[in-house]
Amino acid sequence: MVESTVFRKVVLKKKQQQTGLAARYEAFCRRQEKQTMVWYLIPLMSLPAVVMPISIMAMSYFTGFIAFIALSILLFYTNIVLTVAERPVKTRITFYLFTVLVHIVIPLAAFLLTLFS
Repeated sequence: MVESTVFRKVVLKKKQQQTGLAARYEAFCRRQEKQTMVWYLIPLMSLPAVVMPISIMAMSYFTGFIAFIALSILLFYTNIVLTVAERPVKTRITFYLFTVLVHIVIPLAAFLLTLFS
């Protein structure tokens, strides 16, 4: 009599800790610590090439255009100065995301204000 033995593959999964958004962001920033040049080049290339032209063009149709350009230039150069001052990568990433958020929220708010007034 021939017996066949079937082995079941048992996969033990390590229970992952429940992490919030802030903890995952901290972990991401820690993983990016060695890539300082990348976080210098991302704001240097993406802000003036993609983010700023679109938002400045959108703001040209609304009031506060000159103030927005001044704020936009200030935020751009602050991103560059953070790298020159050798701030931690977490600070650079946070300020870059803040800059992108400002360039999205202010034109959107100006559009909604003119739309509903």
